[in-house]
Amino acid sequence: MISFFNRASIFSVIATCFFIPFSTAFTALFSTMAVLFWFLSGRFLNFPKILKNYPTALVSLLLFFLFIIGLLYSPAELSDALSNLKKYRELLFLPIVISLLDGRPGAKSNAINSFIAGCIFLMLVSFFMKFGIIPSDRYGNSLVYHITHSFFMALLAFWSAHRTADSKQYRYFWLCVTLAALANISYVAPGRIGMLVLIVLGLLFCTQRFSFRMQIAAVLILSGLCSALYYSSDNISSRINKAIAEVRAYEHEHGCSRTSMGMRLDWYIDCVTLFQKKPLFGYGTGGFAVAHDKLIKGTGVQRTDNPHNEYLFIAVQLGSVGLFLFLLLFFLALLKSSKMVRPDGWLLQGVVISMATGCLLNSFLYDSQQGHFFAFLAAVLLASSQRHSLTFFRTGENFRTISNKF
Repeated sequence: MISFFNRASIFSVIATCFFIPFSTAFTALFSTMAVLFWFLSGRFLNFPKILKNYPTALVSLLLFFLFIIGLLYSPAELSDALSNLKKYRELLFLPIVISLLDGRPGAKSNAINSFIAGCIFLMLVSFFMKFGIIPSDRYGNSLVYHITHSFFMALLAFWSAHRTADSKQYRYFWLCVTLAALANISYVAPGRIGMLVLIVLGLLFCTQRFSFRMQIAAVLILSGLCSALYYSSDNISSRINKAIAEVRAYEHEHGCSRTSMGMRLDWYIDCVTLFQKKPLFGYGTGGFAVAHDKLIKGTGVQRTDNPHNEYLFIAVQLGSVGLFLFLLLFFLALLKSSKMVRPDGWLLQGVVISMATGCLLNSFLYDSQQGHFFAFLAAVLLASSQRHSLTFFRTGENFRTISNKF
């Protein structure tokens, strides 16, 4: 029976990774099953060892406990505060998934393959909708909101580019996937956050794969590619021009900002004001909405339950203590990535950097799909950080080796 629960827990993790890019319902279902089988299999007994051996898991757990403490002094109704706490359950998933996968390197390959397959499925559905093969959904040419879609397309381009570099047998297949993901985010998906994450991940890829001399050439090529896409894609140019126009037209006068960027700037300024009033422990879990409502009373600022910036959101709720733990979570994961075998460490860097970038303009830890992505994929890579590199990467001459010859 224990053997069955162990297999079921691994299957649940793999299934969760597949559904993360396009289904919140199935992601919630299988992630819950993973926790259930974690208990039934007895893997929870190794939790103290996990927290000792994985500092990232410990910090994630501490941040979640801080959210629990935040319930005690939150001005929000208990039901609202608990609903807010539930949004951050991904902080629990990270150490639990590490506990499930610790010492099981084979599960890591399957989990990552499953996530990539989910991203490819999302991309194919998007193209089918674009060309009228299947009807468009309520989100347009995607199964998910455009911010979420573009984010996962940027990740797909980054991960498949690494596979292109390291795989000999399937190199051209992964090259086609990379180009298809770039085409999707450039000509189909309107999400600006995905475009930003794509640029950041592109720069990260250059630093990971090329020598310093080649990095300069790669950045120039990347800049030229961005320029070409800007002038050839109305999807990109119109979204960027709109963002620039909204920022230029912004004035912090309550009631004057109703654009996407204008509302965000209003909320960011309000967050700084709220943080200055309670800088140490903040307003408590779920306290942002209550505090912000009081601050904007009698003004024309748009009401919101989160400011679309995870750093400011946590800072207002949990103060500088919570913000420190959140930043420490990213820092420890990056620190560990620098000591991991390649390409595992590079992929973990991509997970952290993409999440950290997205959190500048959205509350990604608060959001279900991006939050699950960070918790599960970071855990999958961390859990086997002492193991050999992923089996689907073939040993061979990578871009860095080639570039060093020049």
